[in-house]
Amino acid sequence: MAALVEQKRQLAAENEELRRTLTRRDDQVRTLEERLRDLNQRRRDVIKRIDELIAQVDGFGPATSVEDAGL
Repeated sequence: MAALVEQKRQLAAENEELRRTLTRRDDQVRTLEERLRDLNQRRRDVIKRIDELIAQVDGFGPATSVEDAGL
């Protein structure tokens, strides 16, 4: 009987440790997901800015060649 009580105590302690580990991992996953969202937003912002710059360069047309700039 005492062995069963001890086994139950050990299993309860192990269960509690597993719950704490799971909670820490859940927190890490949430943190990583938040960081991923932020980085994806930054990536979208950079892509948008690059597209805007390309549109500006395209708007200059052929009149802005190296020869026209006197270079």
